[in-house]
Amino acid sequence: MKPHSNPSFFKVISRIFLFVFIISLIYYYHATFAENELQKRLYELGYPKEGFIVYNSTLRFADGHIVRFEGNYVETYPITAEEALNRLNNYLAEYNLKLKKYKMKIEPEIKSMSEKEENGKLYWVFELYIKKGSSKFFAGLAYVERKEGLIKIKGLLD
Repeated sequence: MKPHSNPSFFKVISRIFLFVFIISLIYYYHATFAENELQKRLYELGYPKEGFIVYNSTLRFADGHIVRFEGNYVETYPITAEEALNRLNNYLAEYNLKLKKYKMKIEPEIKSMSEKEENGKLYWVFELYIKKGSSKFFAGLAYVERKEGLIKIKGLLD
């Protein structure tokens, strides 16, 4: 029976380096090339993955903001999808602080994001859900106005 020898210092260091290198590559790939849920939803709504496209006299940019041309009049809607989501989360923060003691949270669902025109204004629309643990129930709709970023809620919170 042959006695077990201790691995050399070089083998230990090289294995640690290889392990760290592989983890770094996985992280880099995910951070660089993986699409997030918001980008996927924008693509599903007809926005390009990069740059802009022209659709029915409207410039649609990859981040979700649009520019409309009506004759000589140009109207911009600068609120991007990500900014709308951030504003909505900030708006809901006060409610979530109150619900924290019950271990509940109100969250918008990104995959439900849609666009809506109402009373001549354009909105990003998100479904809101109250979540507790693994369960959730529908709480209403959140409208984020695309020109100024104003928020209105239709449902349990209005």
